[in-house]
Amino acid sequence: MAEIVNLNKARKAAGRATRKKKAKDRRAQQSAARPDPDARLRDRKLDGKQLDKPTDDA
Repeated sequence: MAEIVNLNKARKAAGRATRKKKAKDRRAQQSAARPDPDARLRDRKLDGKQLDKPTDDA
């Protein structure tokens, strides 16, 4: 026998799946366009803390 399916639940589940996929695509598109905030924070923390390269004055 075939399994009984609630059409409202199936329709809502399909809608949720498409919305999730669209949201995932949009997040990927937006994150590619914007720089990584953690990288900027790391760079700011390292500014002034890096050692100078030694010079050969001998």
